Amino acid sequence: MKKLLLVAGGGAAGSFLRYLLVEVIGEYSLSILLANLLGVALAGVIALRSNQSESRTLFLIPGFCGGLTTFSSVAVIHAENSALIGIGYFYGTVVLSMALLFLIAPKVKQ
Repeated sequence: MKKLLLVAGGGAAGSFLRYLLVEVIGEYSLSILLANLLGVALAGVIALRSNQSESRTLFLIPGFCGGLTTFSSVAVIHAENSALIGIGYFYGTVVLSMALLFLIAPKVKQ
């Protein structure tokens, strides 16, 4: 039960931050893209560069970062615009997320 509450608490905090980003930035597509990239970067830093406890990891990665990021935005953008824009947004988010993770990942010397 403790693990469930940790994930739920983190999710609530992440969702709240995503809502604030949309309110402050105003442009829905841009603010959701920024929220997604921020969530990916934060999850990457936590997973790849830190040694957190299980409780903190549950709160931050599936909780906070999961609540901050949203895949449903692709459906909204598709519904509000054209299929081409929705597809471009989807692939752009994936490519930018992978690039961020590449930049964050510790470099291994060989």
